[in-house]
Parts: sequence; C-alpha cells; structure tokens
Amino acid sequence: QQQQQQEGGQGRKEGSKKPADKKAVVDAEMHKEAALMDRLKKKLLAQGPSCYSDFLKCLQLYVADVLTATELLVVLEDMMNAPAVRDVYEELKEMLGIREGSSAKYRTNIPMSEIDFTDCQSSGTSYRSLPKDYPLPLCSGRTELCDQVFNDEWVSVPSGSEDYNYTHYRKNQYEESLFKCEDDRFELDMLIETNASAIRVIEPLLEEAEKDRGRSARMNISSLRAINYKAIERVYGDHGQEIIEHVKRAPRVALNVVLPRLRHKDEEWRKARRDMNKIWREVYKDNYYK
Repeated sequence: QQQQQQEGGQGRKEGSKKPADKKAVVDAEMHKEAALMDRLKKKLLAQGPSCYSDFLKCLQLYVADVLTATELLVVLEDMMNAPAVRDVYEELKEMLGIREGSSAKYRTNIPMSEIDFTDCQSSGTSYRSLPKDYPLPLCSGRTELCDQVFNDEWVSVPSGSEDYNYTHYRKNQYEESLFKCEDDRFELDMLIETNASAIRVIEPLLEEAEKDRGRSARMNISSLRAINYKAIERVYGDHGQEIIEHVKRAPRVALNVVLPRLRHKDEEWRKARRDMNKIWREVYKDNYYK
C-alpha cells in the first residue's frame, strides 16, 4: 500500500510537470519559428523588396487556408531557388511538416478514420491515445491553465453503428443492434429536448410581450438562440426558413403561431418515445446477453 501511495505521488508529480513542459516546448517552437522568419526576411530582402512582399502575400494565402502547405511550397519554389535562400527554404519545409524522404507514418494531420489505433493505449471503450508520431498542431495562445485542462493526447473513436470508417473496430450483429438502438434513443431524446428548450424560451417571451403590449411596439427576441431557431425550422420542414424570417420580422404574431405547433410536436414525440421504449426494451432483452 505504501508503495502504491509512493507511485501515485510520483505520478501526480509527473503530471504536474507536464503543463510546464508543454509550455516550454511551445515557447521553444515559437522562438524557433520567429528566428526562421527573421532569417527569411533578411535573405529575401537582399534579393529585392518585391521578393519579400510576394513571400508575405503567399504566406497570407496559406494562413487563410487558400493554399495548403504543399501548394505554398510549390509557389515558393522559384522564389527560393537561389543558393543563399535554399538552406532556409529547407527549414521552412520542415516547419510546415513536409520532409522529403521522411519515413514518419503521419507526416501531416489526417482524418481520424485514417489513423491506426491498434497499438495505442485505450481508456474505456471509446477513447484512444494518439500515435506518438502523429503531428500535433501548435497553439501559441494557450495559458498555463489551458495546458493543465486541455486534452491533446486522447480522442474519442466511434464504435458500433457509427464506426463505418473504422474497420478495426467492427462489432458483431448483436452489438450492432444494441448500438443502433442507442443511436435511435439518443436522436429522439435530442429531438425532444431541443424542442422543449425552444418552448421554455418562447413562453416567457410571449408572456412578457402580452404585459408590454401597450408600451412597446417591438418584441425583444434576443434570448432566442441558434438552437431554438433550429428547433422551429425542424417542425416546419421545407417551410422552416420562411417561418424563421417571419419570426424575425414579426415576432409577436409569428411566435403565437409557432408555440402551439411546438407543443403539439412535443406531445407527439413524447408519445412516440413511450411506444418505442417497449420496442427498445425487447431489443436489449434479445441481444444484450448474446
């Protein structure tokens, strides 16, 4: 027990050092990048002011996601073909994560579905640690608190009916049925709750508008959020966007029409959930122990 306490204490100490180590790495990378940009500026200005100006324009396109890292280097190839700039150009390629002849498995950030998590650590059913050679993007805006609470190492990997692109996590037919059942329950619960949330926001708005009918000509709907507009749009289907425009243009009239529709849908979906619970219960009973 004493050994376990010592190991736990050692683990906590190592964990407390981790944010500081991360910050030091980020600071070192930022300093390295700043020094590289400074050297690039001097060498390009030596070739002519227009050369450095063109480089900044290309860099701006890369920052704005107009150009990818590979496309940026293709554009800069002719500009940095001079022997005096070539060594700095190679450093720029390395900074962008493009190393010619590199044997790293993950040279650039790729979709999660393309990562092989077979040999990675797991935490529960859904979480896997990223491979050690997976390149993490740097973040220069983090504080010490961010380093303590943000997660850079673990990702949620879909499984069951959601893992169509994750072939190394295939489930059998019984697990597929259970996962499909869970997905359906989640979707219906979210449908009901977002609809109920819109009702809870609209009801006090209409009550307040009724009290202020003689004093205010314009109804304040600033408390309606995007999720509430989405709930309204959902119940009206193809005419949803038109209804949203009416709500924004004449909220007092439109919301008095919308609220009964939302309440009707709330009752309808809750009844459907009660009926589906009987079916889902049978699915769990038939598949869980298999």
